[in-house]
Order: sequence, then structure tokens, then C-alpha cells
Amino acid sequence: MITFDCPWIEGTRTFNVIFGAVTSAICLGVAVPTLWWVLPAHRRWLFSPNVDRTQGVQLAYGIFCMAMAFTDALCRGIPHGPLPWVHPAFFLTTILIGAGLGPRVAFVALRERRR
Repeated sequence: MITFDCPWIEGTRTFNVIFGAVTSAICLGVAVPTLWWVLPAHRRWLFSPNVDRTQGVQLAYGIFCMAMAFTDALCRGIPHGPLPWVHPAFFLTTILIGAGLGPRVAFVALRERRR
């Protein structure tokens, strides 16, 4: 059986809860504005209107980021046995959300603020 050992991502109970809270906050920081901007009164495009005319892709990304936020928090908050692939996969997904969508969310938020 192939295992994926990441000892640095597993730790004490306190470490797991703090790690879950931090990774959850990263996903939540992307999810909340992304979903907020889909509302008609606050409409802003995370992606170009030419690419995502109805904001369906933006809504899907927002829901996915929100789901990852709750998954990160609950997976680390609820005690369970070792999951050799799950925690590294969640961590990498969170990094991709933070590094991939995070800068774009910050850009859109700051651009609208400057206007």
C-alpha cells in the first residue's frame, strides 16, 4: 500500500485546531467576498464578464471555497484516526485557493475601494 507521510502536518490537539482555524480562515477570506459579489446589490465580477457572464463560475468557486473552509475547520476540530492522504490534500487545496484566487479577490476588493 502506498502511503503519503507528512509528519509536519500532523501534531498535537492544539496544533490541529489552530492549523484548522488558519486554513479555514484562508478559504473563508476568499469565499465571503466571492459570494457577496454575486448578490445583485453588490455585483462585481471576480472573472471578466466576457468569461463568466452570469457569474455561475464565480458562484461555484465561492461555494467550493466555503465548503473547504468548513471542511478544514471540522476535519481538524473533530478528533479522528490518521488520514494519510486527506490532510495533505486539504492543505494543498487551501494553498491553491489562497494563492490562486486570493490575489484576485484582493485586487477586485481594492480596485472597487479606490473608485
